[in-house]
Amino acid sequence: MKSMRLWGGIVVVVVLLVPGRVATGQSQLEAALADLYAICLFEGVDGNPFSQSADFARNVFAPGINGFLESSLSAVPLTPPNLDVEYVDGELVNVASGFTPIYTESSSTIGKGLFMVGANASYFNLSQIRGESLDALSFSFAQDGGGDRINVTMPFNMEAYTFSIFGAYGVTDRLDLGVMLPFMRLTIDNVNTTFSVEGDATGCRYRAPQDGGLNCSGLGAREVDIALANFVDLSASETFLEAIALRAKYRFPVGSTAGRVAALVDVRIPTRGSTSVLGNGNFSTKLLLVGEYDGMASFKPYINAGAQFWNGNTTNRLNLGGGFNQQLTSRLFFAFDLLGQVQLERDPFLTSLAETGTAASEDNRPLASSTIPLASYDHTLNAGLGLKVAVTPGLQLYGSALFSLLNQGLQSSVVPSVGGAFHF
Repeated sequence: MKSMRLWGGIVVVVVLLVPGRVATGQSQLEAALADLYAICLFEGVDGNPFSQSADFARNVFAPGINGFLESSLSAVPLTPPNLDVEYVDGELVNVASGFTPIYTESSSTIGKGLFMVGANASYFNLSQIRGESLDALSFSFAQDGGGDRINVTMPFNMEAYTFSIFGAYGVTDRLDLGVMLPFMRLTIDNVNTTFSVEGDATGCRYRAPQDGGLNCSGLGAREVDIALANFVDLSASETFLEAIALRAKYRFPVGSTAGRVAALVDVRIPTRGSTSVLGNGNFSTKLLLVGEYDGMASFKPYINAGAQFWNGNTTNRLNLGGGFNQQLTSRLFFAFDLLGQVQLERDPFLTSLAETGTAASEDNRPLASSTIPLASYDHTLNAGLGLKVAVTPGLQLYGSALFSLLNQGLQSSVVPSVGGAFHF
């Protein structure tokens, strides 16, 4: 087996670091992966026996990985907090919830002429895909109509820190308008990527740069494990404003004194440029119906149902959720959420993997296999646990942890969050 090892973080061709090299509409990551995989699949070599795989890597695989990561980030909860009406030491106050620790929306509104401002922070370690560790990620590309393979091991890691500031204003007693600015620090690491040729039918080998680098003649091939000189190591990391989130919530004038119903519209306007790590963000609109029951003293349940629609390759989803608040002391509250997302369409990248099969030489498919488990959809289910404390009637602090319950999609096993809000 002849191998080429690319050490360090995300491995990219040197020329990709020069401004202007990234094509219009193509992100840094997509451009880097497209050139990397195409070169290592012998793109440009006369009579390349991996030509279909090289074309697939550049036009389907690389943009698919980028789109899948973008779609996964879109599932990060970035909803501005609500206010829940609670009693603290016998005084009616507003206790912040919503983004954390209660991810479930409430029907409560701020009140005419009143404001709420605050901030929160979360950490996501996206280390698994469909229950499998990204440290063991690998793919196998097929020879055109033949039995040779180019095997790729691609240990991968993705981390995201979010810090959001938000504000809301009560236009009337039933209508709130809000805005949120979520800032994100995104880091993508790819360490010790290895390409290796399996089989002798093609004669393709990786060689030292001074000996020509890539070769498909099979003559004079050297059994070496090297890093090509025209590649550099890069750990892709970027801080950016993910989107501008605008929302409006209206509480309906229902007749029941204990039950309340509200409708929410949440619009995300992307702010990233095309040459950022993941390229342009996607525009989305979220529609949600909120139900709440307030007839059991210190226990208050909620239910949410709606959908979020995206442009681009990000998948549209149904959003279903339920949760409750339980007052523990005069100022301390416990919160629980059960949050589900149902994909309305399949992710294009994972669909391309599912359609590759495992017999590329027979089916003439460029990608023979991968370690990503096959599935039709990536529906998710998460549970949130949190505590919130009313420091004063106008100031609340809160913390939470969100746990993934299903082995679906790109996952962070636990998402810790902290925040605070001030109501005046």
